[in-house]
Amino acid sequence: MLIATFGFFLLYLLGLPVLILLPDFKRRWRRWNTQTWARSLVRVIGVRVEVHNSPPVGSFLLVSNHLSYLDIIVLQSQLDCAFVAKSEVASWPVLGLICRSVGTIFINRQVGRHISQTLDQIKTTIGEGLGVVLFAEGTSTNGESVSHFKSSLLEVAARARQPVHYASITYAVPIGERSPAQSVCWWGDMTFSDHVFRLLQLPSLEAKIAYGGEPIVDDNRHALAARLWSAVNAQFQPVGYSVSDQLELASGNHDAVEYLKRY
Repeated sequence: MLIATFGFFLLYLLGLPVLILLPDFKRRWRRWNTQTWARSLVRVIGVRVEVHNSPPVGSFLLVSNHLSYLDIIVLQSQLDCAFVAKSEVASWPVLGLICRSVGTIFINRQVGRHISQTLDQIKTTIGEGLGVVLFAEGTSTNGESVSHFKSSLLEVAARARQPVHYASITYAVPIGERSPAQSVCWWGDMTFSDHVFRLLQLPSLEAKIAYGGEPIVDDNRHALAARLWSAVNAQFQPVGYSVSDQLELASGNHDAVEYLKRY
């Protein structure tokens, strides 16, 4: 993970002076670099990504539930996008520098002035033809349910009646491993270093992304947040254990197999 992250970041920086002379290629260079980095990490960690429906392309605003920093890697492997992250990330050693360099949008929800600046950055990023992914719960959760969405960063979309895409993400780990709520989801008072160690002990895991069929439009940000939450919540599956492992364990028991297939 460290080799891939620093290797691609160095490659990205080395390419920037050339792109000053070729500005039209800057977005393509960023997309190739960040997506190849994310896909490399997905393979290193051993994540099998399962996608339902087609992801949005071009400039878009997408809202998703939030379970872990792993969400960023998994979604970045699928989308050409920038992410909205809490302002504390910008001050993290090394990682903060990388996030700032690749166009991450930071927000401090405690300062109203900063929210306004973040809205302007979201509008600018979308205007440049890039997608923006917003984790509207405001924090990551333990994967049991979807917390209600905050509406403040949906103001730009509501005011312009811009269609907002949505997606749900969930994870499954092999049977016999530590529960995904503890090994994949990053929440509560978990420290980053301890959690990464637990995550990398997993021999494999599954990530499932379900994109919404149609984007949602509403000129009221509170109503828009509520509708997006309902849509994400309706297709969200709590984190759990691999269905294929469960079916293998239940082989020979017809009733158990049928039950697992259904639920």
